[in-house]
Amino acid sequence: MKEVVACLRESGKRWDRLLEPTCGVGNFILGAVEGHLLSDGAKVIGIELQQRHFVKACCLNEHALGSQFDLFNTSIFNVDLSSQLEWPHKGKLLVLGNPPWVTNSELGALSSDNVPTKRNLKNLNGLDAITGGSNFDIAESIWLKLIDELKDEEPTIAMLCKTSVARNIIEYASRGKLPIASALIRKIDAAKWFGASVDACLFVVEVSRNAHALSQVPVFRDLKSTSPEHVIGVLDRGLIADQRSYSEVRIVEGSFPFQWRQGLKHDAADVMELTWQRDGSLRNKLGEPVHIESDFVYPLLKSSDVAHARTTRIERAVIVTQTFVGESTTPLSTNAPRLWAYLQSHSQVFERRRSSIYQGKPVFSIFGIGPYSFAPFKVVVSGMYKSPKFVAIGPYGQRPVMMDDTCYFVPFESAMECAITATLLNSSPCRQFLESTMFRDGKRPITKKLLQRISLDGLAELASSDELRNQSTDLASHLLHDKAATNLESWDAALGSLTLKQPSLWGVDSP
Repeated sequence: MKEVVACLRESGKRWDRLLEPTCGVGNFILGAVEGHLLSDGAKVIGIELQQRHFVKACCLNEHALGSQFDLFNTSIFNVDLSSQLEWPHKGKLLVLGNPPWVTNSELGALSSDNVPTKRNLKNLNGLDAITGGSNFDIAESIWLKLIDELKDEEPTIAMLCKTSVARNIIEYASRGKLPIASALIRKIDAAKWFGASVDACLFVVEVSRNAHALSQVPVFRDLKSTSPEHVIGVLDRGLIADQRSYSEVRIVEGSFPFQWRQGLKHDAADVMELTWQRDGSLRNKLGEPVHIESDFVYPLLKSSDVAHARTTRIERAVIVTQTFVGESTTPLSTNAPRLWAYLQSHSQVFERRRSSIYQGKPVFSIFGIGPYSFAPFKVVVSGMYKSPKFVAIGPYGQRPVMMDDTCYFVPFESAMECAITATLLNSSPCRQFLESTMFRDGKRPITKKLLQRISLDGLAELASSDELRNQSTDLASHLLHDKAATNLESWDAALGSLTLKQPSLWGVDSP
């Protein structure tokens, strides 16, 4: 706390009003007063939900805050900050604090009252609005509330939070949704301060009603650094982690000609994911032998397999109950009676699936399934690893290979198109583009949104034609297990199809 106060004091500013939205026992309030961040006669307001912290915070009056100090025992989400805070005078407002570092779903599981009203503030749509995309940190909700309801006060907001929360606020502001005039990030050692293994920062924002869209945000190594270690760039397409590195490969910024897909989602790994034994039999994750119709069993690659290129010998398998989302599973009872009996015997596993995406869907439903799932060739990347590696996959045991939902893939009918795409995506310019645009501390450093920004045209323009031809031809031969099956003419045709943005059937977006 003292380091944060000292950092803010270096700005030379003094504020006439102070708000701490989740003040706990009042350490930041006391630090701001004793650290001379406030002008004489400044008004201080604290909000704290938990009674035991509220009682301790009330003792702050003993530190000569007197009548200029108000404390409310309630949730920040129960207060309209634009109308319910009584300020005796105007003047510069500082919002200071350390809001909770948990998600709304985690608080919900704890039956906490400190949960925001559920609103789709980010205008998410589809599955993102009901799954992970909408499960943002409580701190993010607090940031959005503060900026929205206090915008007429034009405050300085300085709070500790995860760096991922800071980036989300920056990106939201970049779309013109928040009146932020400037912002900066100062990294902190969360493990040292809070025993938390997460990237965190002091995020400082200047709110202004006349703010233009943010274009860049400096990132400092710590609270004392005077020069930023890098600058986050803000573009219409999204954020870039390192503006200088990005500028060197800006030609790669564009639009991917195919739709990146996510792998299978079933939330029933104990039953749906199997392992091949040496004798060719199958066992599930419960250790049970599984005897079902082979037509519904497919080779499976998980994120770690893709990241480490463990694709020559696939030991995992997955049960695929549908060919498209929402397809009736009732025919399985007659078309695959052994599979149906197996699934019925483990029905409680499916009944325990909590995600709302399964509500109203056929029994034993899966997601991330469609015609593209059964394409013979795919370029696959793990979304979970910090070093992107694209892997070209062909049929395994004459069966198309499936991926789990931590992977992204592009499907192809053509081995050559698949090979050229993988070669371009593994090139140095593409790696630099991804590393300059992705944020390594994210839960998924590689996202579908980021992958869709890659221009194959740009990569092809930067590539050596002979080198690309040789590498992709060799890779296509490997995928086909037959070098005679590829030739230079097919390479030219495949490259033309890709760069002219004429994707094969599997590349066409499907519902």
